[in-house]
Amino acid sequence: MRALRRCGAATVTIVLPCLIACSGTIPSLEGLARIGQSALPIGPEAETRIGFGIAATVAGRYRVHQDPDLTRYVNLVGHTVAQHSIRPTGIQFHFGVLDTPEVNAFAAPGGYIFVTRGALARMGSEAELAGVLGHEVAHVDETHVLDEIRRSSVFASVQDEAQLSGALLDQLSEVGGSLLFTGLSREDELEADSLGVLYAAASGYRPDGLILFLERLAANEPVPALREWTATHPNEQERLTALRRQIAASGLVSGSGQDLSDRFLEITAGVR
Repeated sequence: MRALRRCGAATVTIVLPCLIACSGTIPSLEGLARIGQSALPIGPEAETRIGFGIAATVAGRYRVHQDPDLTRYVNLVGHTVAQHSIRPTGIQFHFGVLDTPEVNAFAAPGGYIFVTRGALARMGSEAELAGVLGHEVAHVDETHVLDEIRRSSVFASVQDEAQLSGALLDQLSEVGGSLLFTGLSREDELEADSLGVLYAAASGYRPDGLILFLERLAANEPVPALREWTATHPNEQERLTALRRQIAASGLVSGSGQDLSDRFLEITAGVR
């Protein structure tokens, strides 16, 4: 199904006969329009414009943390992981820290990724940071937010990329921001977990970094700062089970690879 999604408008030709044959009914005009909209391709330039607007919405809700050294460090780790991105060229990743004690991380289309000060404060190593950032890079790679935007009612009037500007672009940014704040689907989150593990491991980090972070959060679940994370992500135990299964299936070894906890704790001391 994911391969079909990336075939663009040609997907409609493949899907329509199946819909009619399998259901025995002809889809409504509204249904046909929605299929067409979800197949409308959005190139890297338009994706970046949409993502920038969503990133501005996120930064408007939480202030950006003004610490150049910490921001540089998060970008270093983020770009190390993102070099294993499966996306084609045209997407440039940007990483930032949000100045809030709440625990969360966000990924907007176009490669705009944020991690909160509260999340960094609860990590114990660079491997954990790599696992979280790998998860967010995977959301961008798999166009999770962009796909939901395509299926939204706001996107229904779009016929080509040239329309993605002005007031319509602002509306789409609001839709995308709301998606980040309310949470993506369980399937999208688990898929991002699965890819994020592979990205972190391919970068030389221990593959269970994200597991260590989730275990730390599960042990501190009553903390009020976790409200945002628990509202926008699946149950930790479900994710831990899936992650352990993914590591085993990929032939990776938990605990192998770089941890770099000393460097991480030294650089992030200011957010603790």
